[in-house]
Amino acid sequence: MLRTVLAKNLAGWEVMEIFANRVNDADRVFMEFVGMISDVLGEDDAPEALRHQVLQLAVIFTCSISQLSPGAYFLRRDLFPCIAKVITSPDTQRFTFEASLLLSILANFHKSDAAKLNPYLQRIRDTQDTELMRKICWATGFALDAAVKAYQEISDDSIPTFAKSVGALFTSLLPDRTLAMQSFDPPREFLKTQPIEATVSLLPVFEFLFFNPLFAQVLVDMIPKPPDSKQSALVPPLAYNIISLSSYVLTHASSSASRRMLAYANLALNTLLVMSENAHIMSVFCKPASSKERLPLLPVPSPTRAPICALLDCCVLWLRHNLHKRLEVYTFTTCIWTCHRVIWYLQKARMRLEYDWLELWKAVVDLLGFLSGKLDSLVTTGGIERLVQESVRLLDLALRGADIFLPAPTAVHEFIYEVVRSSAVIRKQSLLLQSLGQPTAVNRGASLRSDSVSKALSRVLSTAAYYEGKLASADTRSAKDAFRIVSKDIEQNGLHSAHDADDTDPLKHAEDVVSFIRVACADGLALMT
Repeated sequence: MLRTVLAKNLAGWEVMEIFANRVNDADRVFMEFVGMISDVLGEDDAPEALRHQVLQLAVIFTCSISQLSPGAYFLRRDLFPCIAKVITSPDTQRFTFEASLLLSILANFHKSDAAKLNPYLQRIRDTQDTELMRKICWATGFALDAAVKAYQEISDDSIPTFAKSVGALFTSLLPDRTLAMQSFDPPREFLKTQPIEATVSLLPVFEFLFFNPLFAQVLVDMIPKPPDSKQSALVPPLAYNIISLSSYVLTHASSSASRRMLAYANLALNTLLVMSENAHIMSVFCKPASSKERLPLLPVPSPTRAPICALLDCCVLWLRHNLHKRLEVYTFTTCIWTCHRVIWYLQKARMRLEYDWLELWKAVVDLLGFLSGKLDSLVTTGGIERLVQESVRLLDLALRGADIFLPAPTAVHEFIYEVVRSSAVIRKQSLLLQSLGQPTAVNRGASLRSDSVSKALSRVLSTAAYYEGKLASADTRSAKDAFRIVSKDIEQNGLHSAHDADDTDPLKHAEDVVSFIRVACADGLALMT
């Protein structure tokens, strides 16, 4: 009955009037309702079935109310202790999925304008309960594994003998299959129901990763060491499942005009960005280990590649598949920030990463070419200038430290040749930025960023011009000749980059995904059937 009544698209005061008979009695009635939920969920002696029913009732109410005023009653009484008890208690831990969903819905109530009044946000920030965090990771791992398998049923990109091999049980848990070996593009109508509603469980994981530093430690601690295969019969570690699911979501995000699918893509990329900005996660992801992926195919990955390669694959897949006139500018910028942060970390750690970097450089250049060529026809809500700026900064960062993080001289040669080959596209960015720039600086930060980008673009173009000069003075008859000349000059004279790498720590760009709450409420409600 509750679901039926609240499905009528009522205003907040109408909900109060219906359930409290009159608005003046709303405080008493709704506080009694919240108190009943708190008492039952926190009562160890209450029957498990009753606690589960009350938990589902709370999820149905909060998802139906969403951001309407009656939801504020849940801020007056802190339900975190009883929700945590449901999650950590052996008798009710199997209800962790619903409990963590309820917690994230409550934490998102009017988050943008009343965050300081929300006790659940503060609790998520402050809790040191690692058992709570492990249980959330455990439940989310199963939910995201189901979401990955739902995509695989539509487009099975698995390596036929890979997961079936008895000797590769542990290896099958690792994110080394982000890029498929088979190509099959399923009809769009098959993807309309993807990702499945259980994917909403990624929201509480994001909330904890974003607000609580301890959660990252718990997340990586749950990745088993190679000799340990005890989890092989269950599901992959949550950290790997996040990457695997992201690869599917980001590949298919624009396959329909679904705002829901794009909202999940934005959540997935923001989760990857938070992970890339966490030094502890990066230290683990950059170690060789061994994503489960899709088309179009990138080169077949090595079975011992580091998990960070799979994360980069996700970024390449987003860049490749989602260049449309209705451009998701913010999500593209988030993707570029993620790549920037990964490369910065590799340079800071002086770590050479075995990866097919050429695919990333081509994807970034294609993005810049698309922006400069299609600007007048793009349908956006703004932000193009920032996207161009961050893309240029990414190329500049990579160029200034190419010989630090690229795995071999050949990778450096390929990168420089791609910059030279794409110099016309890169030069267009100067005119594009001039056309997009404000007549006067909106603020000091924007002015400083614009100046920084101008210098970055100049450095990139200076490098391109140097090697273009070498090619102009040589007898180049083919692309192969041009590549050989560029490679030879680098080998003899070193990389022409007359600028030191920037050691300044970049700003963290991860932001809360406030806009996802509507999708979360809709999917949470759909699950409570």
